[in-house]
Amino acid sequence: MFSDPYAKLCFTAHLVSQFDKVIYIDLDTTFSAYFNAMLVKPRKGSSINIYLLSEGRLVPMIKDIIESMGKTQLVIFDSVNSFYNLFPARVKTGDLNHLLSVLLMLLVRRGFDQNIPVLATSMLRYRKDRGWVQSPASRRLLKHRSAARLSVEWSSSGNGDIVVTIEEHDSLPAGTQLIYSKDNVMITV
Repeated sequence: MFSDPYAKLCFTAHLVSQFDKVIYIDLDTTFSAYFNAMLVKPRKGSSINIYLLSEGRLVPMIKDIIESMGKTQLVIFDSVNSFYNLFPARVKTGDLNHLLSVLLMLLVRRGFDQNIPVLATSMLRYRKDRGWVQSPASRRLLKHRSAARLSVEWSSSGNGDIVVTIEEHDSLPAGTQLIYSKDNVMITV
C-alpha cells in the first residue's frame, strides 16, 4: 500500500534491481515512463519484461505472463487501482472486482506453484474524516488474500529514505520497519 506514487516507484525500482528476471505489469504506466527515460535501470545482466495491459489484449497478455512466469524471479502487478481505468464506465464495478480478483489469484497461484513472489500495489486515498484509507475493492481483495501487507512511504526525516512498514506478515511482527537509504537497509521493530 502506498500514498505517495513516487515513493512506490522508488521502492519497486529498488525491488527490480534485486532480481535478475522480473515481470512488471504496469497498469498506471509510471514505471514504464521512468524505465523508458532510463531513470530506472535494472541491474546489469538482468532483464525486465514490462506489460502494459489494455482491455482488448487483456486475456492473451495474462496468458503470456502466466506462461512466462516459470522463467522469472519476481512479478509486480502495479497498481490495483489503475485496473478500473482500463475499462469503459459502463462496465459494472462488481464485474471488474471479480475479474481483478481472478487475474490476481491466477498470478498468485502460479507464483506459489513456482515459488515466485507476486507483489500487487494499491494506492491509499485520503478521506478528510478518516485519513489515508484503501478503496473498498482494494481493501477487500488485498486485505483478505495477501500473505503479507506492506506500507511504503517516505521517511519523515526528509533525507530521501523509504520506509516500508510491515502491516501483516507470517514471520515478521506488525510494525517492523525496513528503511531503505542510499547506503544500506536498516530494520527496526
